[in-house]
Amino acid sequence: MALYVTVFLCGAALMGLELAGARILAPAMGNSIFVWGSVISSFMLALSVGYWLGGIIADRFGTRRTLGVVVGSAGILTVISPLIAAAILPATAEFGPRLGPLTATTIAFFGPALLLAMVSPIGVRTASASGLGHIGRSAGSLYAISTSGSIIGTLATSFWLIPALQTDPLIVGIGLVLACTALVTLALPVAPRPAPLELVGRTWTMAVVGIVAAGLVLGSGIMMSVADPGDVAEDGSAVLFRRDTQYHRILVTEANGERTLRFDRSRQTSVDISDPAVSRIRYPDYLHLAFAVKPDAGRVLVLGLGGGALPARILRDYPEVYVDAVEIDPVVVDVAERFFALPEDERLQVYVEDARRYVQRTGKRYDIVVVDCYHADALPFHLTTQEFFEEISGVLEPDGVCAYNIISAVEGERSDLFRSLYRTAGTVWDHLWVFPVERNGQTGSPKTNRNIVMLATDVRIDAAELLGRIESGVDGRVKVEGFEEFGESLYRGLVEQGDVPVLTDSHAPTDSLIRVN
Repeated sequence: MALYVTVFLCGAALMGLELAGARILAPAMGNSIFVWGSVISSFMLALSVGYWLGGIIADRFGTRRTLGVVVGSAGILTVISPLIAAAILPATAEFGPRLGPLTATTIAFFGPALLLAMVSPIGVRTASASGLGHIGRSAGSLYAISTSGSIIGTLATSFWLIPALQTDPLIVGIGLVLACTALVTLALPVAPRPAPLELVGRTWTMAVVGIVAAGLVLGSGIMMSVADPGDVAEDGSAVLFRRDTQYHRILVTEANGERTLRFDRSRQTSVDISDPAVSRIRYPDYLHLAFAVKPDAGRVLVLGLGGGALPARILRDYPEVYVDAVEIDPVVVDVAERFFALPEDERLQVYVEDARRYVQRTGKRYDIVVVDCYHADALPFHLTTQEFFEEISGVLEPDGVCAYNIISAVEGERSDLFRSLYRTAGTVWDHLWVFPVERNGQTGSPKTNRNIVMLATDVRIDAAELLGRIESGVDGRVKVEGFEEFGESLYRGLVEQGDVPVLTDSHAPTDSLIRVN
């Protein structure tokens, strides 16, 4: 029974560490497929080496006390892994979107993953001590129990533990559980041995107890330091709220009259505390350009809520407009209401579900659809495809417009994402208008990353008429400060499309198209 308990808990701990480890990387590396690919690859490599090394150690040194030392050591390395990650992430983040997360994962988590992989072959050797007649059945039972632990660890970590706990304390807690699990191995039966070997056995027992004690002391100290991350962010702003959810590491900060919502390392919303409807980030103001295409808009769909600055501004500035907002993370909705004064208004309905699922199932029609669904600095690929754009077109009125927020360059090597989205949208709508957002009041180089608002519509309107509507503030309807000058940002060049793909549900390599500064 002690062996089965050990194998089960180690299997659960391994998967919990893998899932939580990816969240540790997210604030510095993002949440892209490269991060997940790096984490999975590093852990699989650790499993391969650990299985091989565990078999050698089991044959050479025996199993009962060896198993305790391995499990206890895995606990210690797990306990300190958040500290290692914090120390190396700033440097490894500079290695690029692929090499960076692979290097960070290997340094921080390869050690404990390797030791946990050694548990299975050592366990099989332990089971064989009672005879080889049923070794196949024993090995199969151990691997079944280990896999069951991995399933429970995966579900518990992703469904409950990550949403309920901060990631660093969660990982330290996994390490403490492993340290205690090492004590369970001392209950494994030992055959009588001569006195010299019995002395060696007592030495192994003392080693296990010492490792467990060290793990508990070290883990308790680290837990105290990470359990309370403090109320000051790295940039010196006051932290009002932080939480890890199934989708983001959410942080709400405040400084200099400004309140900011961050997902992982990305600033999502920033508003003026004295007037929460005023965005301190410029691109939400550019999304009002959709009203220049559809001046009489009465119903707007906003996909991606963030702090709710855009819906709040629409409700205030356009008293006849109704807004539906869709947000996949319920915690984000709570944050928008609690910290960003998202209004309770009969003209606003907020739906908690995946944006594409909402578009597919809704029976409503809209004059404007806004797509602003970044998580950290990446785009959910299924919200970039031709099929998704066709579904948006299906809920738009014939003279409606889609406004899509893109973070990319317009030209050059960093423009692949924009150009691919532009090409994809062009297969669905007849007319596209591109407005690179000013940065710090400057238009800047088209080869630098920035927010880009792309308007897609079937409405035939020439540039002169569109710019005239912008210059007039859509006959005074749009109240956004500086809106009359947004037309100066209109991109008039030809968008190169031949070397980028049309994004589809079967091929949407958005993570590969993103180029960071």
